Amino acid sequence: MTRTLATFVQPGSYTGSGVGPGEILVGRKVANTSFIRALLRFGSFDRYCFLVGELADVESVKGLLQGLEQEIVERIVVRNLIELPEALANGEISVIHLNSHADQMGTVITLRDRYAGSAVPVTAQIHSLSYPSMMGSYLSTALAEPREIDAVFCSSEPGKEVVQRCFGALRERMAERGASLPEPRWRLPVVPLGISCAALRGGDGSAMRSALGIPESAFVVLSMARFTEYDKMDIFPLVTAFAGFVDAVRGEGREPWLVLAGARQGTRTPEMVGLWAKGLGLQDRFRLRVDFPEAEKSGLLAAADVFVAPSDNPQETFGISVVEAQAAGLPIIAADLDGYKDTVPEEVGIRVATHWTTNMDRVSEVGPMLYQRPLHLFLGQSIEVDLNQLAQAMATLYRDSDLRMAMGIAASQRADRLYDWARVIPRFEEVWAELSAGPFVQRPDASHPLQMDFQQVFGHYPTTVRNTHRAVRRSVLAEAACRTENNYPIYPEMKNVFDGDAVMAALGLAESPVMLGELERELVERVFRKAPWKASVLVGWLLKHGLLE
Repeated sequence: MTRTLATFVQPGSYTGSGVGPGEILVGRKVANTSFIRALLRFGSFDRYCFLVGELADVESVKGLLQGLEQEIVERIVVRNLIELPEALANGEISVIHLNSHADQMGTVITLRDRYAGSAVPVTAQIHSLSYPSMMGSYLSTALAEPREIDAVFCSSEPGKEVVQRCFGALRERMAERGASLPEPRWRLPVVPLGISCAALRGGDGSAMRSALGIPESAFVVLSMARFTEYDKMDIFPLVTAFAGFVDAVRGEGREPWLVLAGARQGTRTPEMVGLWAKGLGLQDRFRLRVDFPEAEKSGLLAAADVFVAPSDNPQETFGISVVEAQAAGLPIIAADLDGYKDTVPEEVGIRVATHWTTNMDRVSEVGPMLYQRPLHLFLGQSIEVDLNQLAQAMATLYRDSDLRMAMGIAASQRADRLYDWARVIPRFEEVWAELSAGPFVQRPDASHPLQMDFQQVFGHYPTTVRNTHRAVRRSVLAEAACRTENNYPIYPEMKNVFDGDAVMAALGLAESPVMLGELERELVERVFRKAPWKASVLVGWLLKHGLLE
């Protein structure tokens, strides 16, 4: 039996071949791209099916496949997502995995329940969890009644708890209004995101220090994150804490330096941070690397003595940069927040206390109306990282070389054991195998409560709706344009439903007047037996374009 994993390709799901002009680097897209490419390399499925919404999405698939071995590329199929019901009914899909647990999971579960003849797990991945619109997605998913064969992969235990708390709050609020909401029976396995450990090692730290103008003898603190105070972390407090660290160890030996590296997010934040560092008198021991190429990452990591990640925003769920630094053998200083509670145990680094003091009632009330960036700015600015502890942690690792070495070794070993894609992908596949073995009973009448029935709600717009008793026949235009073959243009997206041969078959059946309903039945029998719905689409198209009259 051929095992096929299907996933959606949607605008904004993946990064391009690089961070080109106008493309803003987003952690979710980087994680999705890295995951899919790792799955293709290390996964054991016979085929991987990419479901695209329109022709332009095929280019994203081509970007994902760049540089992969031919034997991998040969296992790829691309289909339009409008064909998903047939693929399920024909047993062509074994697992459906969504890039995000907030993207149409409820709709996909309903389609699976209606069309699949055997257990086809529907799974998804969490990323950022702090968008108020997700509560609507959670309601949609809950109404679809996920089963034991469904799952949401959680990259961290704190992230898993957020999902559980959201569904709990949703059920409580629905109950207050007299409506019961079933508790999802899905699984929430905790499986971390992965990295390629080997790619993060072997950088030339000495060459990087030389390129940045940093003395070989310096003690380098590195932070690697997107330059955005909106939805990553505020860098100003880090610079302030670094200044406190410099004062604390002044004259003790190696000169401390701070390197901030990351992608610009459409603001002048890097320049503003540079001015703040100058104002604190740090300009002679401070470097910015903005929009650095990916090939430079291993060199930056190799040039550092310590990696610091004072995340202060609920938008962060896992923190891939922390495990990348571990793979490079760096001791970590991280905020005691979000997924860092999982990824930074005491043997690999120091977690610094965080405090949420601000009353967030107003932001919670108006959050659904706020734009994403100001919303997350308010969230981030309400959480503080203890700056005294942050400066003290840097001083501790500065003074204790044995501790730094021990943490670095433990970090490297931990990354190999837990986060390398070669270890992570089998954990995903283990869950998929367990889910596929679960019980499943098809529900042919399944429909989603939030589904918009277009002819039900817009049926009063046109003059008539689905009058199958209309008599139709081939037009003079059809005789001229399609005498021996279809020469009438078909939009690329419509070609996912019918082709020129189907057009000619329909016109042949309508050489003499025929009832519209009878024409559809004949097309189902002769052309669209495996997808009866296509007959109506074709007949409607022929009438619209005057090929039938």
